[in-house]
Order: sequence, then structure tokens, then C-alpha cells
Amino acid sequence: MASKHYFIFSLVFLTTATFLLAGKCSAQDPVSMTSAALSSLCSDADFSQLCEEITKGASDPKSATQMAIRALILRASNAKALAVKLGSSATGLRKSNFDICVEVYDDAVENLQTSLANIQSGDKGALKSNLSAVLTDIVTCDDAFAESADDPQGLGQTNKVMSKLGSNCLALADEVHF
Repeated sequence: MASKHYFIFSLVFLTTATFLLAGKCSAQDPVSMTSAALSSLCSDADFSQLCEEITKGASDPKSATQMAIRALILRASNAKALAVKLGSSATGLRKSNFDICVEVYDDAVENLQTSLANIQSGDKGALKSNLSAVLTDIVTCDDAFAESADDPQGLGQTNKVMSKLGSNCLALADEVHF
């Protein structure tokens, strides 16, 4: 009677072990891991559709993050050029507000370029810190015009898009493993 229980226990044990090992092998398959990672690359991003548009063609989280950062550098550079143009014809407080935006856009571009270097050096903490600083820079420009309820020539809309891109950069940076 006891041997019958050992026999059933052995069968249950072997069956369970077989399923667990089979599951572990398929979960560690590099091909399936890569395709699963790519399909969920932007799933944690707050603005996943924008993330997918920007990172189209990326092969891994690191390259996707670099693509998103470069897109944000371009957007911040264009926003700076717009703020310089608009500020050149403004006076008083309005000119001062544009000057603030020009300064923080410069800071944002510098922080983004540093973020690219952080990826190359494998410094995830500094990467996330620099990307967070970019979001602060964008908010600072928005705050400069908040009291006037003014969106000069779409600068506020540009900042909204840059905030979305910055948020996505942070989400992608979370996926990068060094």
C-alpha cells in the first residue's frame, strides 16, 4: 500500500518538475525574450502611441531610449529657436519670459546630450536624473507664461509635446538594463 502512494507521488512529482522545467526553458529562450521585449517596449509609457511612433525600428530598449532622446533634442532645439525669434520682438515681462524659455531649453538640450552619454557609460541613475531635469526645464518655461494665460505662437503646445516625449524617455529608460 505504501509503495502505491510513493509511486503516485513520484508520478506527480515528475510531471510537475517536467512542466516547470519546460516552462523555464521556453521563458529563457533569447528569441522569445527579444520579441516579447520589443512588443512591450512602449507599454509602460504614458503616451504609448507617441512612443511607438518615435521608436519605430528600435531593436532594444537602449536604442529606443536613444531614439526618443534624439527626438526630444530636436524638438527642444526647435522650441529654443522659436523662443529666440518671438523674444526678439517682445518687450518687458514678455521678453523676460521668452529669455527664461531660451535658457531652460539650452539646459534641456544639455541634459539630453548628457543622457545619451549616460546610456553609453551605463549610468542608469544619472540617465533618469538628467531626463527628470528636462521635464523640470519644460515646466519652468510653461510657468513663465502661466500668469498671462498666453500661449505665444504655440510655445505652450510645443511644451506639452516635449513633456510627453520626456515622460516617454523616462519610461523607456526604466527598460534599459546595463
